[in-house]
Amino acid sequence: MVYLTSYINPVEKIRVSSSAWAVLTLLDQKRVPLAVHEIQNELPYAERTIYFALRQLQDKALIEKHINLKDLREAHYRLATRAGLFGFFGRR
Repeated sequence: MVYLTSYINPVEKIRVSSSAWAVLTLLDQKRVPLAVHEIQNELPYAERTIYFALRQLQDKALIEKHINLKDLREAHYRLATRAGLFGFFGRR
């Protein structure tokens, strides 16, 4: 498990899995919306694990899901505005 600590409120900690941490770090590095297959090409996790991590991050409002209007079967994920408030102090 990984704990994220906020710059705004250092007492607040958000607990996420290591796969969710990897997805969040990737989205933070790329700074562009990514589809699941693009995330899967970058990370050594199975598709099911990536979907679990994305759902976990969505539930904690750290990422946003946007439907691709060219292909409605595909969604793109990007960092939420709230995620910018978290410093990603590291794994704890």
